[in-house]
Amino acid sequence: MGRIVVNRVWKQFQLRHDRADSVAGLLWQMVPGKRSRMTTSPFWALQDISFVMEQGESVGIIGQNGSGKSTLLKILSRTMLPTVGNIDVTGRVSGLIELGAGFHPDFTGRENVILNASILGIRRREIEKKMDEIIDFAEIPGFMDTPVKYYSSGMHARLGFAVAISVDPEIFIVDEVLAVGDEAFQQKCMDRIFRMKREGVSILLVSHGLDSIERLMNHAVWVDKGVMRSSGIPRDVVRAYREDILGQSAAPEGMHEPGSGADNLFLELVKAEVMVDGRVQERVASGSRLTVTSRWQNLSGSLWKGHLECVVRRPDGLEVLNMSTMRDLQPISFPLGTHAVSLNIPELWLTSGRYEIDVSLLNEEGRRLQMWQPMLSFEVQSMEKTPGLFAVPHSWQVG
Repeated sequence: MGRIVVNRVWKQFQLRHDRADSVAGLLWQMVPGKRSRMTTSPFWALQDISFVMEQGESVGIIGQNGSGKSTLLKILSRTMLPTVGNIDVTGRVSGLIELGAGFHPDFTGRENVILNASILGIRRREIEKKMDEIIDFAEIPGFMDTPVKYYSSGMHARLGFAVAISVDPEIFIVDEVLAVGDEAFQQKCMDRIFRMKREGVSILLVSHGLDSIERLMNHAVWVDKGVMRSSGIPRDVVRAYREDILGQSAAPEGMHEPGSGADNLFLELVKAEVMVDGRVQERVASGSRLTVTSRWQNLSGSLWKGHLECVVRRPDGLEVLNMSTMRDLQPISFPLGTHAVSLNIPELWLTSGRYEIDVSLLNEEGRRLQMWQPMLSFEVQSMEKTPGLFAVPHSWQVG
C-alpha cells in the first residue's frame, strides 16, 4: 500500500555567518587577540506543509528554485527529519532525489547497482536477476564496469533512475534530476512513470515541466518560499502558478509590465472564434476543416514581435494538440492597431467531447509573456464510438 500523509511539517536550518563579513566583524578582528567568530541564524525552509497522497494517486510539486521542494522530498523519502510536524509513509519507497545519491564514486556502475539495491532492502540475488533489465533501461552497457566518478551527469541520471524503478516500489519519488538527461531519455522516463501510475504505484514528482504535471498527476502542490500556496486539481494549481510567474516577470525593454490592467498588456485579445467553412460554430463534426481566428490589439506602444502558441485540451487538462508559430518558424509582427491571426487545421479527427483552446503569447526567444486559459471552447461530434482521442479514418484488409 503506497500512502503518504504530511501533517503540518516545518523544517528549519541554521545558517552560519562569518562576523568578518560585516563592518563590526572587521573591527572585531582588529582588536588584539580577537579572531573572527561564526554566528548562526534560523531559516525556515518549509512552513506548515500538509497534504495526503492516497494509494495509487500521483502528486506533482511545483515551485521556483529554492522554494523548498527538494527539502520536502528528502523528508518524504526519510533521509531528513522535519523540525516540527510529522509524516506517515506506508509502503516501499524508491526514487531519485539527488543526482548520484547512494553512488560511491570509486565503485563501478555494476557495483553501485548492488549497493543501491541493498540500501533499498533488495537482496543481491534478486538484483542480479534484474541486472540485464537495469542495464538495458539505462542504455550504458559499455560503462557498467567503469567507476562512476567518470560518468557524466546524464549517465548518473540514467543509472539512478534504472535502479530506482527496478525495486518494484509502491511509492515512487523523483526530483527534477531527470532534466540533465537527453530529451529521448527524459521521454522514456516519463513513459515509464505513466506506466507505473497505471499499475497503481503512487507517484510523487517534482518538475518544472508544467505540462507533465497537468497530464500525469491527479493532484498538484505549489510551494513558494517554503509555504504551500495552493493545493488541488493540477490544472488550477498550474494556472495560478503561471499567473504568479507572469506577474513577477520583468517586461522586455520598450514594453509594459503585464498583469496590472488592460492598459499594461502587450496585446489585448479582442475576439476569438472557431469557424468551419467560414461560419462560426460551437459544434463541429470530427474531420472538419477547422479555423481558429483571433483578433488582437497592439498596446505595446511600438511594433510588437513575437509568437503565439495554441493548445487544444480536454476539460480534464489533458493536452491533445500543441501548435506554435515559433516551432513552425512563422514569427508574428504587429504594428499599432488591430490584427487578425488564423490557425488552419485541414482535418481535425477528434473523438466526441468538449475541448478547450488555450493561447499563450511568447516573446521572440520563446518566453511566455501572457496566457489566456481557456480562450474558447467547442464541442466535437463524431460517428466513431472509440474511447481514444482521435477518430482516424482507417480500413482493414485480410489476406
